[in-house]
Amino acid sequence: MKNEKYIANLIGTFATSVATDIEKQIAELGGRSLSHEAALVTINNHPNETIDMLSKVLDLTHSGAVRLINTLEKEGLVERKKSVNDARSVVLCVTGKGICRVESILSNRETVTSKILEKFTDEQQASFLSLIEIALGNFSTEQIEARRICRLCNEGVCRKQGCPVENAIK
Repeated sequence: MKNEKYIANLIGTFATSVATDIEKQIAELGGRSLSHEAALVTINNHPNETIDMLSKVLDLTHSGAVRLINTLEKEGLVERKKSVNDARSVVLCVTGKGICRVESILSNRETVTSKILEKFTDEQQASFLSLIEIALGNFSTEQIEARRICRLCNEGVCRKQGCPVENAIK
């Protein structure tokens, strides 16, 4: 296709613009960093996972993930619990306060993404949905990659529709 470089450039610009706007919206909540917020959403989406799993999803060293969890725990947003499957392991859960924070993060993210769709007709939204599902389905073949892609995702919405990222790894 003649326009392949042009399309690729537009996709990059679009992705950068959306990511920047989401980061700004989330920063308005006054949190420490995007990593902290992504950790909260990830733990909320996948409770009872280990710090090791979180470090892989967020692409942090194990010690970096431990420090992040220490901070979130001190702020009352996350708690460590003994694993019911392995008494030697500790798993992570979001507290009630953490759930409120996750809801704010996802709401601010949706503010950005909804603005994109405002100008689209119903037909354009359907076309965009079809293309973005295909594109997202092509991003991952492994669970860690899928969770990394969806680290700021409202999985409660996506799972009802059949998440294209999760479906790609099944």
